[in-house]
Amino acid sequence: MSLAEPTGGRRLRLTSRLFCVLLVLLSFTALADQTARLLEEIREVSYTRHWHKAQEMLDEIADEVESFPLRQQVEFHLLEARHLTLDDRSHEALALAGELLELPINEDQRLRILQFAANVAVLLREYETAFEHLLEALAVEPEVEDPGAVIDTYNMAGYMFGRVGEHARATVYGERAISLALELGDRNRECVARQRLAPVYKWAELAERAESEYRAGIAVCEQIGNALFVGVLQHGLADQLRKLGRFEEARELALQSIERLEDSVFPLGEFEARLVLAEVLHDLGDDEAWAAQDLDGLSRYFNDRELWDQLARLEALYSDRAENSERPHDALAHLRRHLDARERFLDRDRAMFLAYLQVQFDSRLKDQQIELLAESARVARVEQRAAEQQGRARTAILVLSSALLVLVVIMLLGALRGRRHFRYLSRHDPLSGLANQGWFLQRAEAMLDAARQSDGGVCLIMADIDHFKRINDRYGHLVGDGVIGQTARRLREAFDDDCLVGRLGGEEFGIMMPTDEVDDAVRCIERFQKAGLQSGRSGDPRFTLSFGVAFLRNGDSLSQLRTRADQALYEAKRTGRNCYVIFDGNEAGSPAGPAPA
Repeated sequence: MSLAEPTGGRRLRLTSRLFCVLLVLLSFTALADQTARLLEEIREVSYTRHWHKAQEMLDEIADEVESFPLRQQVEFHLLEARHLTLDDRSHEALALAGELLELPINEDQRLRILQFAANVAVLLREYETAFEHLLEALAVEPEVEDPGAVIDTYNMAGYMFGRVGEHARATVYGERAISLALELGDRNRECVARQRLAPVYKWAELAERAESEYRAGIAVCEQIGNALFVGVLQHGLADQLRKLGRFEEARELALQSIERLEDSVFPLGEFEARLVLAEVLHDLGDDEAWAAQDLDGLSRYFNDRELWDQLARLEALYSDRAENSERPHDALAHLRRHLDARERFLDRDRAMFLAYLQVQFDSRLKDQQIELLAESARVARVEQRAAEQQGRARTAILVLSSALLVLVVIMLLGALRGRRHFRYLSRHDPLSGLANQGWFLQRAEAMLDAARQSDGGVCLIMADIDHFKRINDRYGHLVGDGVIGQTARRLREAFDDDCLVGRLGGEEFGIMMPTDEVDDAVRCIERFQKAGLQSGRSGDPRFTLSFGVAFLRNGDSLSQLRTRADQALYEAKRTGRNCYVIFDGNEAGSPAGPAPA
């Protein structure tokens, strides 16, 4: 015989269980809130004090991360990724961001990770990845209500569009970011937004607006105690003031920047600031302070990390100092290293622009494909109605099908034109329209092979614009770009159609002629010189070129032929410029052919 349990006892046990569940839920919620507050505190330390201290705080809770809610786990790893970037471990940071994007996270966190990944990809020069993340972030942004995340997206868009020369578009995004930060009263984000917008104005050569934005950014970032961003802004402003000839102000700012960035343990920013300081000391003629700089350390750092733009600036500085010290061989060696580093940088710069174009092209193509699918679905519905409507519907289907065919043909033709355009950009220098270094060397090798097979002759002429730096310094870079364009046009007009003309970097050009006659080369060079006396408008800078000429010998490689032409060009530069020198025997010959007075 069994006794039934009283109803009151069952209710009491059920109530106790519900109470326990409620306690667990409340404890879990309290723990999540406590973790979120702790991570926000660490984030504040990372951005406004010192990232090393923030990393120590992360290390203290690392063993507990797996017990955190997913949102807090993502915040923890995103802070870790930021610190990896500041510690010069950007590849690891980008990989970690990629892993976070694979998780089932909210749109606001996805947006922040996309922003971070795009910025790191820019640092690594992985431009296609950077623009893919940027465009995805811009697509996600309308679905996010957090205005802070929107500001961060605008900051990233402004900086990246500025890098590819879309200055007007970049300025719109940058000014939106600052305006929104001011509306929210968010000084931290205002600091970041001004740090991103200032270099856009500098790239657009708006000197006054750039200086104003740099100074406003420094003031805001100092108020909130963000020493890292203050140092970055001071470095940028020092570089801007140096270009304006305000050397003493630039030196003081560069020294302050180095101190801030060294304390913040941001090696990349520190070394870039040290380069600006070296340039300022050279401009001031302060040889004692110059000698105290560890420029070899700068060179190793830039070379190891393949920062070709910074290395090119450093080698140009070395070359100028060697020339001023009357060490022409050292000057020429540094000049060649400068041109090599600059060409590598320009290759990456072109790669960034092409990546931007490719991503834009792919996005438009996807939109067109979506439109095409929608159109195909509509045609299918029309065909279904056509079974009922007979005659008139058949005619409508035929018309719509023809229109669809025309649309597909137009899209295919557009895609083919786009591919041809990309191929042209990859082979030609955008400023002069001539063959770029890579395409020139490839075609020059083919001309050498053809000459060897036919026992014909080949002549390589190296040309360099005389005193080009003075033209840039006196008239500005826009006029300097115009001089490069005029030079390219005159070279194409002076040399025969079967000659290969290319821009090899900076103010240096190369011409391959299928001839073994000295008179052919001299005729074209003198035609170029004569045209120079008759061309140009009033007020335009007069400029001349120096030429080095070398002819193909048995067993020559392109590198050997170029070395002899370079030696002849150096001899033309050394003996007065505005002339040509033909390599004769084992040494460059005497200068000849100066332009008439």
